[in-house]
Amino acid sequence: MTTPSRAATAPSTGDRSTRTLSSGSLPPRGGGNDGASAFSETLRRVLGVAAAAFAFLVTVQAMAQGLPAGVKTFSAKDVIEGTKVSREQCAKLPKAVFVEAFGDGICVRYYLHGSAKGRAAVVFFTGDVLGLSKTGQREVEPGYLTQAPEFIDIASRVWGERLGTPVIYFGRMGMTGSSGWHGDRRTALEAEVTKKALDAIKAREGAIGFHLAGQSGGAMLVPALVAARDDIGCAVIASGPLDFRRFTAAYGISFRTVGKRAHLDPMAQVPQVAARTAGADPTRLFLLTDPADTAVPAKFQTPWVGAIEAAGGHVTQILTGGRGVEHHALIEKSLFVARDCIAGKSDAAIEKVWKGRGGDDLPR
Repeated sequence: MTTPSRAATAPSTGDRSTRTLSSGSLPPRGGGNDGASAFSETLRRVLGVAAAAFAFLVTVQAMAQGLPAGVKTFSAKDVIEGTKVSREQCAKLPKAVFVEAFGDGICVRYYLHGSAKGRAAVVFFTGDVLGLSKTGQREVEPGYLTQAPEFIDIASRVWGERLGTPVIYFGRMGMTGSSGWHGDRRTALEAEVTKKALDAIKAREGAIGFHLAGQSGGAMLVPALVAARDDIGCAVIASGPLDFRRFTAAYGISFRTVGKRAHLDPMAQVPQVAARTAGADPTRLFLLTDPADTAVPAKFQTPWVGAIEAAGGHVTQILTGGRGVEHHALIEKSLFVARDCIAGKSDAAIEKVWKGRGGDDLPR
């Protein structure tokens, strides 16, 4: 299979350290308790960070002028309750693919400006937007409710121009126009839906492969996709909860292991991910972490890095500042690191550029 170019230079064995990110689990819609009460405080803190992280999608000029006629922002109700879209309805949407996984039919919206034909597109996965209030009620991150498809289209165009390659903003299940329930995030169902959607997008757009970038909860999809696919060139994980079993245990959340709602377990995927990073045409893997990130402590990510190395794989850990009071938001840096990787810069050169930079120290 034709795969995107990784880089001409071999991975560096330079200084590699560790840190991590966070997001939590909600109980099933029908009831039950996954430790939601104990976790609500952390979720509220993470949602505060998400407001800053999601802001990269909004065009300042557009928001300053108010919503243009006909623009409809995303709904809290859709995120909290979930939505269903038929195959026929999905076919009428401008950029959408309908896939089936575990017996569920999901319409996945994606946002791409321009053509990806014959190219490897950067696919971006944003973080979670659904959490719990102080009273244990589900609530949606306020910044998300200012977003609309038109604004994400603008972001896709702007980032495509900045990175010099097509950028696909991937609508995760239950948000940004995709059907399903966002409460099923970071599960076997979401990973399977995402994998099949990328297959469909690749065929529809004529892409030759992908590069990946994910923030926070969305970053958990990156190891699952690297493990399952042979068409990933560069993959950047930003603030992702990679030792998720320990993370859930720390907050009294039941780690689900059975069925479509089984939690993703990046530690269990280490052998497959390590193998992808070690071949003749390896996936280049990067992990961005702010040592001061308080949304997800470093101890929930460090074991994954060590496990990849122990399994004979390679991941470049870059300690760099995240935005927001939690030092958690690394969206922009994840995309710029993907750009540098695609350009063929060495791991050492990329780390030198980004290591130790402040959260707001970004290219203009």
